[in-house]
Amino acid sequence: MRGRLGGILATLLLASGPTQALALEPEIRSVSVSAVLHRDGSASLTEQWDVTVADGTEWYLVRSNLDDIEISGLEVRDENGRLFTDVGEWDVSLGIDAKAGKSGMVHKDDGVELCWGVGSYGRHSYTVKYNMSRVVRGLEDCDLLHLQLVSPGLSSPPEHVSVSIGCDFAQIDTSNARAWGFGFIGECSFSDGKVLYSSSEPFRRNSSVIALIRFDKGLFSPAASDATTFDKVFDKAAEGSDYAEDGDDGSPLPFLILFLVIAGIVSAPWLRRRQILGVSPRDIDWCREIPFNGDLSESAYVTRELGLSKKEDTIAAALILRMIHQGQLSVGKDSGGKVELAFSDRRPQEGDKVASGLYDMMREASGSDNILQEKEFSKWAKKHGSAVAGWTRLCRQTGQSALVRDQFMTKSGKFLPEGQKQARMLAGLKKFLLDFTLVSEREAAEAVLWKEYMVYGALLGIADKVAAQLKEIKPELFEQIYSYDYPTIEQVLLRSMLLSRAITNSNAAYAARTSRAAGGFGGGTSFGGGGGFHGGGFGGGSR
Repeated sequence: MRGRLGGILATLLLASGPTQALALEPEIRSVSVSAVLHRDGSASLTEQWDVTVADGTEWYLVRSNLDDIEISGLEVRDENGRLFTDVGEWDVSLGIDAKAGKSGMVHKDDGVELCWGVGSYGRHSYTVKYNMSRVVRGLEDCDLLHLQLVSPGLSSPPEHVSVSIGCDFAQIDTSNARAWGFGFIGECSFSDGKVLYSSSEPFRRNSSVIALIRFDKGLFSPAASDATTFDKVFDKAAEGSDYAEDGDDGSPLPFLILFLVIAGIVSAPWLRRRQILGVSPRDIDWCREIPFNGDLSESAYVTRELGLSKKEDTIAAALILRMIHQGQLSVGKDSGGKVELAFSDRRPQEGDKVASGLYDMMREASGSDNILQEKEFSKWAKKHGSAVAGWTRLCRQTGQSALVRDQFMTKSGKFLPEGQKQARMLAGLKKFLLDFTLVSEREAAEAVLWKEYMVYGALLGIADKVAAQLKEIKPELFEQIYSYDYPTIEQVLLRSMLLSRAITNSNAAYAARTSRAAGGFGGGTSFGGGGGFHGGGFGGGSR
């Protein structure tokens, strides 16, 4: 009886007009924008919005930062092809019924809002057309379009966004244009005489689409001009983006040393290692102590600077072992005997952004079952190159900042005496771990210390050798450290190093894309940057 009543109640709720929204989830499945540019620099735009409306009375688009750009000719149709009535100035305060089948604009100090009535709750497909004047601007050395076409802060983040920009009088290609994209993670390309932007992963709340296209002089006869150059515009747009040039974080070499490097008498890497260590690398002896108080970010920075590991991004492998030791990850096997990593409720401390960042990426890659299976992370990393690259930059920046904070290194990159001592301990620890079987006095260090030895072995790219030596020389200690058998630990070490390799490969692919894009020939877009655009704003969607 209770089940029948529940079914009747649900039916009544779904049939009760606006209350139907209780059974719906607001959603923007896709946004498709097509901009056709005209010779005078104006544009005709068509936008298609595939959405589920679950609340509010209207849908609206924000078009701010217009300056002398004017918007006209608003035309809205629904999924049935019905043309909405243009009422001119829009009244936001009206109800859902009064707005149904109507469209209009709200004029504000810095722009307009394009509005129309949602009509009813549920799935809708809206097609919106309008014109924008003066979007292509004449600069001193070229013509330029710098326009935000999809705004951040939409009522729901779109699952997919695509933008097409073409001309009605000429082809746009690399012979007459260069293009960059900002505000989202995806691709920019030239195809069929147009510039295309396409997202490669769902939008976040602060995602947007900002198009920056440089046109050769003579293609347009723009009605508007700005007294500036493209380089000045691009420098502003590149701030905070993946297209910005990296600064040199090393200390300047004295003139004599610089002369020796140029003359080929000594190499710059050798000098850098000598400055970090304070002695010749050949004079480093064994060390059993954990350097830098166990700080993996600091140790990873120095490992990279000294070239102690032939592998890259090994901090990920080290963090995985530490998470296993701390109970944040547990080791299991699937039906085929392959190792799986399961996530516990004990995530790394929020203050440790490097560890928590890796943990969150791994957990997202694991899917709904929260079990990271073989190859899941590598597949995820290929689709989330910007996130992986951002985490790698965070690792380096965190290590660098921590070394300065702990007075191991100056801001210019010069290592201080205590930093040099810790660096020698790190290099000496690698010697000790590699030569453990040759050490005459093999003191039985406690299991806790050997757990850190394994973590640092992973950081230095030699964890497999450390585990093999420990099992051979002190099998009883190996059993104390791990509750898993040696074949399982071998798999764990292999999985952790493969995950590190996936990060390195993702970074290489992402760098290749952004390198191509940096020249304006297409490639990966940049989530950050894009400042100085016209149009757009913040907000939009249902209200």
